[in-house]
Amino acid sequence: MTDELLRKVQHVLDRRITNEKEVVYLMVELRKLMDCENYRDPVLRTFSDWVVHTSLSYPREGSTFLLNEFDRLMTEIFERGKKSNQLEHVSLTEFRVALHRCFQQFGLVGNFLKNGADWKTFIQLYCSIVSECPILFKASKNKLKYIKQVELTGVSRLHKEWKSVDWRLTLQDGTTMNWGFVIL
Repeated sequence: MTDELLRKVQHVLDRRITNEKEVVYLMVELRKLMDCENYRDPVLRTFSDWVVHTSLSYPREGSTFLLNEFDRLMTEIFERGKKSNQLEHVSLTEFRVALHRCFQQFGLVGNFLKNGADWKTFIQLYCSIVSECPILFKASKNKLKYIKQVELTGVSRLHKEWKSVDWRLTLQDGTTMNWGFVIL
């Protein structure tokens, strides 16, 4: 089964990725490969989940890491008065790195990761997919201090070249707030 999955994934990678269908197919097949081979990468798992799920209500590594990151962000804001917009799980740079690690692990070649224009096309298609279907993260393996749940509400255009990944955060006390992370 693994050899067939590898062939399917490499077949997609050998061509230029030009539409949403190809992005979804690639992410689903990569996820199957990860599961079959017990390959653990919470960043890649999270980005794969966004493509096919609308809610993650079971405590998994990816949702736990994401919720913990937002909880740390709120701790920085509420307890230290700091504000940081760099979170690993919402960083498209970290997504790129996770894809690269996965491809290396399985001997796959994904040239779109090296080519700026092809990466931008892939990310625009990916963002278009996830922006059409918000995802709710509400289950963590760890107790959270501030965050109850986070929802990816969409991707909005800020400028010709810039977009924002938009989130709705629900705190433990029921308060909600919107948060955006700028991406290229």
